[in-house]
Amino acid sequence: MTSSIRVHLKAERLSAKPDPEEIRERLAMLRIAAARRNASQFLLVHEPFAKMALRRRTRRSISTTISPSIIIFSADRMYSSRVLQRECVEGGSSSESSVSASVVAALGALLVTSLTGMMGMSNNDRIAKAEALPTTTDVHDKHKIINWSGTHTVEVSTANYHEPETQDELTRLVTTAYQTNSHIRPVGSALSPNGLSFDSRGMVCLSNLDRIIDVDTKNMTVTVEAGARVSTVLDALRPHGLTLPNLASIAEQQVGGFVSAGAHGTGALIPPVDEFVTSLTLVTPSRLGVVKMTEASHGEAFRLARLGLGGLGILSEVTMRVIPTHRLVEQTSVITRAEAKSRLPTLLKRHKHIRYMWIPYEDAVVVVTNDPEDSLPLAMEGGVVVSDGKGGKKKVMTMEDVTPKYTRDEQLAPLRNLLHKLLANLSSSSSLPLLDNDTINRMGFADLRDALLAYGNMLDPDHIKRVNKAEAEFWKIAQGIDIAPSDQKLNFDCGGQQWVYEVCFPCGTYGMPNSNSIDLVEELLTKIEKSGIAAPAPIEQRWTSASTSPLSPAYANSLAANARGLLSDRGAITGARHRNFDSYDTTNALFSWVGVIMYLPSEDLDPTGYRREFITESFKDGYCKMVQEVGQRYGAMCHWAKLELDKEEEEEEDEVVKGVRDRIGPKVVGAYNMARAMFDPNGLLSNSLIDRIFGPSSSNK
Repeated sequence: MTSSIRVHLKAERLSAKPDPEEIRERLAMLRIAAARRNASQFLLVHEPFAKMALRRRTRRSISTTISPSIIIFSADRMYSSRVLQRECVEGGSSSESSVSASVVAALGALLVTSLTGMMGMSNNDRIAKAEALPTTTDVHDKHKIINWSGTHTVEVSTANYHEPETQDELTRLVTTAYQTNSHIRPVGSALSPNGLSFDSRGMVCLSNLDRIIDVDTKNMTVTVEAGARVSTVLDALRPHGLTLPNLASIAEQQVGGFVSAGAHGTGALIPPVDEFVTSLTLVTPSRLGVVKMTEASHGEAFRLARLGLGGLGILSEVTMRVIPTHRLVEQTSVITRAEAKSRLPTLLKRHKHIRYMWIPYEDAVVVVTNDPEDSLPLAMEGGVVVSDGKGGKKKVMTMEDVTPKYTRDEQLAPLRNLLHKLLANLSSSSSLPLLDNDTINRMGFADLRDALLAYGNMLDPDHIKRVNKAEAEFWKIAQGIDIAPSDQKLNFDCGGQQWVYEVCFPCGTYGMPNSNSIDLVEELLTKIEKSGIAAPAPIEQRWTSASTSPLSPAYANSLAANARGLLSDRGAITGARHRNFDSYDTTNALFSWVGVIMYLPSEDLDPTGYRREFITESFKDGYCKMVQEVGQRYGAMCHWAKLELDKEEEEEEDEVVKGVRDRIGPKVVGAYNMARAMFDPNGLLSNSLIDRIFGPSSSNK
């Protein structure tokens, strides 16, 4: 997942008459560099082509979004190469036209998107608007869409890939789809690691529907079009002194996907983000058309629709609760596994936000806590206790507390030193490019970790152990306190392209957390370290309260209804653990989310793609199945955006599918299918994942 930190890369320049191979090579270089450095923007410059386009519209600079798609900006529109080719042929000289045609032929007819309201925007605002688009190319009248992690792609006919610019256009599009029985699966920023929004039969992207409709400071809500990015919403709220209650690890999602897929942050008393939604507007391919919903007006249908996986209608507008802006004091520390176990009940109650990062093969757990600056726990390490002016006490941080004890070079030294050793030991026949000192010294933590992993055998447990050890040393040196606005501290750098699998499971209540949080991770680590899986750091663990959305992995009521039957069927859990489910229909239910990861090398470090293939096989067939096996005994369910099904064809005995159905229970499956029959009777919003979990819709039976 992309970081909120932005890196601007220098431009790659093309020759005057580039051939297809040169363009492909330069695009690959840019894409690799952007992925490696979490860059959101880069520039592909072909001067005759660019100048010609700018001369036709404006002489402002051009930029591109993250590769492999190229989007060229002018003042009021983004133009694809197809549009530019047409305009150049109509208005340019023959030599210019031939050069343009050469570029177009090599790149393919790239994404065509018209954005309204861009006139007068700053360059950064125009770039931000384009970032909401999924990575897509258009070759031979087909869009090829690639998800953020580079793990899933889909090709959609150009005629069946839509990008409406207004609510009316969206409504007409959905109405026409209903009348012609055409698929229109909604897609946001294509950030879901499993390609949750993908469907080759037809898709609609809401990137152009990104207006901030209303900031209601009295009722503490914000209403936005569903294509608005979370980061854009945060920017719009900031002048009003408001922010969102919680964030996922990144803020690049479109709001529609943010809530529909069940994103979550961390905090034992904070639910997943779908719970913040107070009203929504669905555009449905049904007789009902446009449906406005609230809890009061639609009850369970509203709760199903807000986390509806895009299967009940296309979210066009969303209203969410907001809270006052505040600064968070973030404390990063490293403790042993035994300390992580003994201190967890206290830490969950003491801190507003907390996450663990377990490091396989190391007795080290990175603990990151965040608390509002004006209400710090008195027992928190660091700071001084002073009078609050109201007869009580409060804790404040001093300059000494927030001053790093070590320089950046000292913090990164363990990672840099290991990288130098790996480079020195490279075989003379190695095809991996060498890195000079200047390049290494410019790398941050995530860049260095990516390089360390890639410059060795990423499936060799001994290599992974060395990298994990260096990472543990980094975190020990980097321990400390920092203070920043909440929307900065609740986002964090997730690294480069990767496979990720995350499960959610119940662990008691806020008042009485049980041992499940630690038991699951301890069991998983034992299996990892005994079997020798090449498990890089971290295994990330977060906590939330319950959601009232029936499809949420943190839906407490389904556990209360299904736990006994589910667990007794499996025959793997003791009566004591059965009792852990007894209170999960309360508002204080506590859930833990545990995610594992395997990073993928960039294309320049894996030109054949074989390394990525082997890592993918190891992750799916080994690591994921291990997590599923362990998680099954704790009532775990996979995050919807990270659920990987074993095979393309539907099978009655598919264990993953069966596990999801068992976990959410027949009552919820039935309720969702009833809602599908009402709001999408022909299954036009569905895809293979939804059909396999819930059964095919009427049109697909």
